[in-house]
Amino acid sequence: MKKKLSLRLTALALALTLALGCAGCGAAPAPGSGSAPASVPASQPASEPAGEAGSLTLTDQAGRTVELAAPAETVVSGYYISTYAVLALGKGDAVVGLEKKADTRSLYQMAAPELIEKPGVGTMKEMDVEAVAALEPDLVILPAALTDYADTLAELGIPALVVAPESHEALVEMIELLGKALGAEDAAAALTGYYDEQLERMAALTEGAEKPTVYMASNSSYLSCAPAAMYQNYLVETAGGVNAAASLEGDYWTEVSYEDILAMAPEVIVVPSGAEYTAADVLADAQLAGVPAVENGKVYQMPAGLEEWDSPIPSGILGCLWLTSVLHPEQYPFEEFVADAADFYQTFYGFAVDESLITK
Repeated sequence: MKKKLSLRLTALALALTLALGCAGCGAAPAPGSGSAPASVPASQPASEPAGEAGSLTLTDQAGRTVELAAPAETVVSGYYISTYAVLALGKGDAVVGLEKKADTRSLYQMAAPELIEKPGVGTMKEMDVEAVAALEPDLVILPAALTDYADTLAELGIPALVVAPESHEALVEMIELLGKALGAEDAAAALTGYYDEQLERMAALTEGAEKPTVYMASNSSYLSCAPAAMYQNYLVETAGGVNAAASLEGDYWTEVSYEDILAMAPEVIVVPSGAEYTAADVLADAQLAGVPAVENGKVYQMPAGLEEWDSPIPSGILGCLWLTSVLHPEQYPFEEFVADAADFYQTFYGFAVDESLITK
């Protein structure tokens, strides 16, 4: 890298460090927390064409205006959810750098193993600006937690889009935004259209059916659950259930006591795929013996072989379908869900999934 650019990067990095230090930022909510950071508006228009032929003016999910001379052909994605979206839009070849620890993502190993060898340039807490600049990307995609880096990159002449897919609606907005930025609007329309089709289908299948009470436990402990403001509440309601913890306040995992769970009396308990415990652990806990879900053996763990479908990722719709098959097996048999999930990965990620990964 030229000396001039190196000096400029050093100065910008120092300025960014000072800015972040003065801001006193707290930890950003994890994907699926149900709330975007306070600095991110709830909804923004995706884009409008600029004056020059082929150029774009985009509004990202932090409300920033971003100019692109043309749809991006090379991309750095600093966020696994945006990388997943780029893959689903058929633009995996455009990725020249991505988030660190890509080798821990099962989806990359199955859909695009070449990504594992690409440079890792950041985490949810920080980004290596100099490493990004060395890749000379047409576009950088950042999570909301790294919004401050967007302006730093802009000063280097590198456009950056901030995304915040913290709900289904925000996920759809992000996909549409990236579709425009990457020249993949048809692919984005196909993906969001699939969501609409499946949501309408599930609503029709479960119309008039009894709605079981569902307790969505957290990854860390089954004495922690999802209140109404979280994405998991959307999953439960979409699948034709009622969130047992809907009356709890907050927009993140909320600790509860055994007495609280007994009072909620959930008919179904869902253990997320990334949990540090198993459904068997819940069933074996004597203090939960009086909970209807435990009494009737209706404690289920989401499939753990692929992705965490209880979060707003491009394949998050499969979480809705899976839970519908659990709550309403007569209307939507599990075997039908397995076929639908396999079709999703073939259609949007281009690989034949091992169906055992869906069922375990």
